[in-house]
Amino acid sequence: MSNESNEYYKAYLREKQARDELETLLEDKTRSLYLANQELEANLAQLKRQHAAILQSEKMATLGVMSAGVAHEINNPLAYINGNIGTLGQVAKGVADLIKASESFSMNASDQDEFKETFTRLESQYQLCFFAEDAQDLIDDCRDGCQRIATIVASLLDFARPKNNEFVMADMTEAIDSALGLLANQLKHIELNVKKSDIPMSYCNLAALNQVIINLLMNAKYACEQAKSDGVCSAPAIELQIKEANEQIMINVMDNGTGIGQDTLEHIFEPFFTTKPVGQGTGMGLAVAYGIVSEHSGTINVESKEGEGTTVTISIPIKHTT
Repeated sequence: MSNESNEYYKAYLREKQARDELETLLEDKTRSLYLANQELEANLAQLKRQHAAILQSEKMATLGVMSAGVAHEINNPLAYINGNIGTLGQVAKGVADLIKASESFSMNASDQDEFKETFTRLESQYQLCFFAEDAQDLIDDCRDGCQRIATIVASLLDFARPKNNEFVMADMTEAIDSALGLLANQLKHIELNVKKSDIPMSYCNLAALNQVIINLLMNAKYACEQAKSDGVCSAPAIELQIKEANEQIMINVMDNGTGIGQDTLEHIFEPFFTTKPVGQGTGMGLAVAYGIVSEHSGTINVESKEGEGTTVTISIPIKHTT
């Protein structure tokens, strides 16, 4: 073999060795990237589970704060249902006795005078004529009360149930209507002004937005009650608005409560930060709201002055697809 051929062969070997080393290095890097990607996916899945757990914990805490008002909301229809059922139960025996007397009279087992005497006695004892006029109203009241309770319970179960955090095309006004339905009793002593404009459907998570609205309204309610207790305002009021502006869905919650100091305002979105007494807040309400709004590519802004009230503005871009 000539020296020239030998040099070519050595060059070939060097090139092959370098190529083999590069392929080995590329394979190692690919394997490392794959393992790193697997780890990132696992961490992301864990973060999503933790996020869902935090959302659910905040829901349960909010539900606990709302429980007293919800119980009162259920007790109202229960009271008149029980009263109506008691009236219906008392009259039922009189109606049964009247039916027996009618059957006896129709079979000639008793004469007309005897039937009249029986009817007069039953009417005096059970006020059957009064019952005949009001029976349908009593039944309708019971039906309406049962429907009201069923609606409240269904709303509570829907709010408390863990969601899949699914985004769908929906009208965000539904989240406001659901929140107002759950908080009807909580807000009955506060002047509530709701302004709803027609808005387009948007790709959103209604269940999560419902939680945001509930958190904001509960905060506004607490601030208003504190302001009234401290003598800052005599007529607590909350205004809730939803409208479209510049391809954004704008949701505003305004109150004339105690307001928030500048030092406190800087920390309101921090997890577990709260100015409420123990048992009245977890410090996660605004942190959760911030996370949910961010998931919708939106922004949440809070403007407040001590003694003058607070305005929370949420801006969410309208999305027609994922």
